[in-house]
Amino acid sequence: MSRGRLQANGTPDFLKQQTEFEYRLLMDKQEQCSTDRITQFIQEYVGNVVLERESAAELVYGIKRDESKQIERLINALDENKQTIGINSYGLSMTTIEDVFLRLVQEEDENDQTQENTKRQLDDQVFRKQYERVYGFHLFWTRVWALLIKRWHVSRRQISLFLGFFLLSIIAEILFISAVPTPKEIQTSLSNNPRVTDAQVTLIPSIYNAQTIVAYANSNGNDVQTRLLNYLTSTGATIDNISDDNVLNYVRDRYYESADVFVNKYQLSFAAYYNATSVSPSLRMNAYFSTVNFHTMPTSLGVAATNLYQFYANSTSKSIVTTNQPIITNPKSGSYLAEIIAVLYCFEVFPISLFSFLNSVMATIFIAILLLTLITERISHSKDLQLLTNLTKRIYWFSNWIFDFSLCLILISLLTIIVKIGGVANPKSDAEVHVYQNSSAAGYFFLMYFMYTLASLPFIYVFSFIPNSSIMGFTNFFIINVIMCVIDAVANSVPVFIKNDTPSAGPTGVYSVVTVIRSIFAVLLPTVNLKQALSNIQLHENTGCISIYNSLIGTKLSTTDSLMSSNRPGVGAQFIIFFVQIIFWWVILIVIENRLRIRQRCQGCCCCCENDSLDSALTDEWDDSLLDEDVRQERQTILQDNETKTSSVIVVEDLVKQFKKRKSKSNEKQNYLAVNHLNFHVQKRACFGLLANGAGKTTTFRVLVNDIKSTSGKIIINGKNINEMKRDLEIGFCPQFDWLIHDLTVSETLTLFARLKGVEASEIPEMCSNMIDIFGLGTYENRQIQKLSGGNKRKVSAALAFMANPALVFLDEPTTGLDAAAKRKLWKVIRAARDVGLTIIMTSHSMEECEALCTKIGIMKMGQFMCLGNLQHLRHRFGNGYAVKVKVAGDNVDNVKAELVSDLPGIEIQDQHNEVLFCNVPFSYSSSDEGNPTKVPYNLARVFEILNRRKEQNLIESYSVTQTTLEQIFVQLAGEDEETLSDRREKNQQTIPLTTTRL
Repeated sequence: MSRGRLQANGTPDFLKQQTEFEYRLLMDKQEQCSTDRITQFIQEYVGNVVLERESAAELVYGIKRDESKQIERLINALDENKQTIGINSYGLSMTTIEDVFLRLVQEEDENDQTQENTKRQLDDQVFRKQYERVYGFHLFWTRVWALLIKRWHVSRRQISLFLGFFLLSIIAEILFISAVPTPKEIQTSLSNNPRVTDAQVTLIPSIYNAQTIVAYANSNGNDVQTRLLNYLTSTGATIDNISDDNVLNYVRDRYYESADVFVNKYQLSFAAYYNATSVSPSLRMNAYFSTVNFHTMPTSLGVAATNLYQFYANSTSKSIVTTNQPIITNPKSGSYLAEIIAVLYCFEVFPISLFSFLNSVMATIFIAILLLTLITERISHSKDLQLLTNLTKRIYWFSNWIFDFSLCLILISLLTIIVKIGGVANPKSDAEVHVYQNSSAAGYFFLMYFMYTLASLPFIYVFSFIPNSSIMGFTNFFIINVIMCVIDAVANSVPVFIKNDTPSAGPTGVYSVVTVIRSIFAVLLPTVNLKQALSNIQLHENTGCISIYNSLIGTKLSTTDSLMSSNRPGVGAQFIIFFVQIIFWWVILIVIENRLRIRQRCQGCCCCCENDSLDSALTDEWDDSLLDEDVRQERQTILQDNETKTSSVIVVEDLVKQFKKRKSKSNEKQNYLAVNHLNFHVQKRACFGLLANGAGKTTTFRVLVNDIKSTSGKIIINGKNINEMKRDLEIGFCPQFDWLIHDLTVSETLTLFARLKGVEASEIPEMCSNMIDIFGLGTYENRQIQKLSGGNKRKVSAALAFMANPALVFLDEPTTGLDAAAKRKLWKVIRAARDVGLTIIMTSHSMEECEALCTKIGIMKMGQFMCLGNLQHLRHRFGNGYAVKVKVAGDNVDNVKAELVSDLPGIEIQDQHNEVLFCNVPFSYSSSDEGNPTKVPYNLARVFEILNRRKEQNLIESYSVTQTTLEQIFVQLAGEDEETLSDRREKNQQTIPLTTTRL
């Protein structure tokens, strides 16, 4: 289907007849061959043939459908004249259903002229063009400017974070100044709080009405009972006068009747015992109370006390009234409360003093917002993709620092202005911000925030290497800093609760311990240091607090010292800590980014000679005799032929990558060879296909693009050893996964990488426009990367890889996620780049893709090549014959089978579906002429001759002949016995020799 319409339908054979070519002839050409001569030679036998494409090592011709009968003559001629016309081998492939799809499903404006123009554009305007480059200081500032523009685009598109950085901080500071209560407001609030002033309670039984009070008096206490009942009745309560002296049993029985009634009805009970027999009469009262409501215990005690008082005073007018009243409501306690709040304020006890703490929390938030972009670039590998443009890590971090510091500088300037205005305009004389009406204090406020920014930026750069999620990184950073600030605030308030009996003798040991702990916190985290600095500024401007410190703690704080004094309440110590933190965190960042180089230098200093001799010994002693002969020959060529090293774009020599893998049942580590003495070279105008399945392919690619370091071996790109020379390597890389910056548009992404690669500014628009046209991204030019489909993201990644025509391009599964039409268009781009002179190394799970693009293929298993060479060479060496598909005419299946077996000895009929036979014709068959068994090679022309004859006899309706596919070779070689290879690995810890099964 195309554009909502059915274009064609039918059987596969019928659909294949809709294409122009029935067969494609693939030729492995020699270095000095003439393409025109080969074409003329082919046309002598097959007149209607078209040269579809040409590469440095391969020619592909399309044989039209009406010429298939002439293939027999052509094959005979090729077998006789291969060396004469300059080819090593040849092969045939059939038209596929994908070819049918691509022919029928075309874009409306696509025609032959358009394709020809596109091809010419690829060659002339893009891949052949030499772009002007900038160098030196100009290149440095071009890259810095490019990264600054990138950060600006990312920030403005993350509008919530960008506004949060400024608006949240500004609004928070305004609220801190205007809404945070002052100490006097807190005192007034406590004194006038209705819950305090109205908390006065007169403890009389009526406060629990409606209720029932149980009363008992012994027989001798009738007067006592009467007085008790009269008093309780006057409270308005219902009285249960009982005759049993066990009050608890009476109440418990009511509980069993109804728990709800018991809880709400019975609050108080009393028992009076009058003793008139003694010399002096006495009265004993038992008071019982419920634990459900408040104040029942003192209320019951008050009732009992009143009755005792009335008894001994012999007067019912006497009574005792008990009132529960908070001490804070006492007018005389106001001054005492003010003193307490003043002390708590000076020691920053929550919530009396909050300004420095809230500012530290706010500072944590706006610094943590800057952390998000850094984490995202690291975990998405967009940072790695930028560094592959020869961008140095120093420039990367320098540009980030400029952008982040500029934002922070603007913000802290605004905060300082707000604080200064708040200090002057705030009418509350005891407000914490009031200290900043002094210009000197406001200046130090700015200075401390300035130093905090300088110290925090390298700190978050180091912290960005830890989390695996930007949200978790932000959350963890925020929580850690806030908790440490809370601990610091609590530690600062501890000494006020520790009594110092001799303040004149100096502070207690607790104060000294707290000071050390707070100093450690300040050294560890810039946020804590900022909080302490702001606290000291407030303390320095408040002489009352200094007096409280000296009188309670025994310190000798001075009101005359400068704010830059290193002694408290100066901020000199905090300034020094900030300065040390700046140096420390930048050094840590440098160490992290250069950890591999530092490790290599340390190893080199310790055992330089030993390592050199060890590498040499490993190379010399490594036994390559069990490798495939092509792989072994490649290694010997690289080791012995200096001309090959000079002429090749990339040379990989005895590459080894070893990992230490922990055993599952022990803590010991064993060496695991992911890449085992790999050797290959790729010439200019070539495409090398690296095929493997979990056998070291990804590790090899990571080593080649310098993402990880090799254990030993050499990688030479354009004559430069990347282990020794990391800069100025002209390479492009299309990663397997999405390494793009999602907040940039397609155009912005291309412009960014053009600038990073040092392309002259005047040529960047034309280059970006060409890349957009070539890769079919015109519709999405101004669309953000995150809104693209997976296939279009792959196109952008591929465009970045080919940008500025690097000498070497790495493509890691470049067509993953692309539909058939888009895949073929990208193939055309890759072929055009290759034919112009670019060298390409690619991996792919699509064997068809490697057949179409690669001039040289290596199949890996367990870190080593199983085979190496161009496609036709691999087919010739490892193929298991010709795949023949025959569609029988009528009901002659059995007859056709018999005749094929007779005409083609050794043929194997592998499968049958109705009238269609699937056969395999081996490259040779056994012949026992004259009693001597010999291998007789099959002539492909003979196969065509027999099938054509049977078709003319109307025994078969149609047929096809193809060679072994790359996929079959891959499955055959990559599926070799694992146990054999494992046994070899156990015998030799240093090497994993491999063998290849020969067919």
